[in-house]
Amino acid sequence: MIKRILSLLLTAMLLACLSSSAFAAERNNPIDPWTYQSLLGRGMDVDWCKTRQGMETYDRQIVENFRDMGLSHVRIRVKDDADEQLFSVLDRVIDDCLDCGVIPVLAYQADDMKNQPTQKNIDRVADWWQTVAERYRDKSYRLSFDLVIEVTNALNDKPELLNDIYEQLVSVVRKSNHDRILMISPRLRSDSAYLSDLEIPSDANGYLMAEWHFYAAGPSKTNEKKLWTTGTPAERQLVQSKIDKALQWQRETGIPTWVGAWMPGNYNDGNDYTLDEQLAFASFVAQALEDASIPFAVNSDTKFYDRVEKRWYSEMLPLTMELFQPESLPFSDVPEGAWYYDSLLYVYQNGIFSGTSATTFSPYQNMTRQQLWTVLGRMAGEKLSGSGVYSAARSWAIRAGVSDGSDPTGTLSRQQLVMLLWRFAGEPTSVQDLSGFSDAAQVSSYAKKAMSWAVENQILTGSGGCLLPHGTATRAQVAAILSRFSIGS
Repeated sequence: MIKRILSLLLTAMLLACLSSSAFAAERNNPIDPWTYQSLLGRGMDVDWCKTRQGMETYDRQIVENFRDMGLSHVRIRVKDDADEQLFSVLDRVIDDCLDCGVIPVLAYQADDMKNQPTQKNIDRVADWWQTVAERYRDKSYRLSFDLVIEVTNALNDKPELLNDIYEQLVSVVRKSNHDRILMISPRLRSDSAYLSDLEIPSDANGYLMAEWHFYAAGPSKTNEKKLWTTGTPAERQLVQSKIDKALQWQRETGIPTWVGAWMPGNYNDGNDYTLDEQLAFASFVAQALEDASIPFAVNSDTKFYDRVEKRWYSEMLPLTMELFQPESLPFSDVPEGAWYYDSLLYVYQNGIFSGTSATTFSPYQNMTRQQLWTVLGRMAGEKLSGSGVYSAARSWAIRAGVSDGSDPTGTLSRQQLVMLLWRFAGEPTSVQDLSGFSDAAQVSSYAKKAMSWAVENQILTGSGGCLLPHGTATRAQVAAILSRFSIGS
């Protein structure tokens, strides 16, 4: 955990130094590979620029959600030609990542070359990288190039040819990107056991890393090479042995490594692991890599994140948070033992709730109507940010039938809060009897259906046997209510 915190702090320090005011100077300050390794931290393999659906559904909010979940980098898979159709999305993805403080690693599939490594296909890959490298030559040094994703097929038993390919590709990229981090990977599905077969390209120039995979298709209950059942000592040693080989290669060459893909479950084969089993495997692998100071990307985004709805899959959320959640919130006025801490952590990481400043949350400040409109709008997928956020949130609330838009700066009572949330949920019916609460008679007639629904669904739990319908709703209370609503829905 200490290493994780130090990694997050180092990333924050670097990104603070690379603010927009210092962006021009950044071009003159390449990042050495060992520093880059420490900055990569924990990330995810994404196909925002690989599939048609990925490209059509891409939106900056996705990067923001990834950042808020605690991801430090993304590996951007690309398989298409280097043409304007690709660049129309890839340009945005790279810029959004850099703006949001998420490190982009651009990775090329090179499928034709892996299937048929003829000189013609090798030259096509070299041409692809020449075009891409020239296009992004002036981009931040936080952008790196992963030259070939997962060396497979016809190149599996051709280590000499693979080294010749890297020699050609590195030489091509270095013509326009002298000091950018480049990544090469070993044969046989980028197995760390074959890192020793790699030769360092003559034009590496000291800005080189190696990318390797393990459990890229997840663990298996039958495959002895990647066996995982209950986490026996032998199974744990299988994982550790791969890491040890990478560490040995790092020591021998002085070149850092990064795990470009691993899966907590065997997703490609339909996945026969329960969530608890995935959690056990993922927590062990993530900690083993962190103990070795080797960063990693989990494979892949489509298993964890709904790009259409712009939110993390609720059924995978425990696993996602185990892998990526920050160890603490950034708010100085929220103590770790606060009763609402876990609720706030949930809504903050899911982009539902933000602070009153970068370092404060104001938990006991009363919630205003316009603040709640903003939160509900974000939950509905609205892009609400910037100086006009409250005006846009008010317009959305009126259109959605959540509110009439009156009294935007007025504070909310608990029953008013529940009323707006009930409308947001579609005004569901409820038969819950409120008579068990001593102040049930104080609930206004207009709010009885909403309050009944909230109690029935345990969104509102009461306090000391009271509903307190006319009590004010603080930001901490709203965070707790919204987390229960979001998880329950």
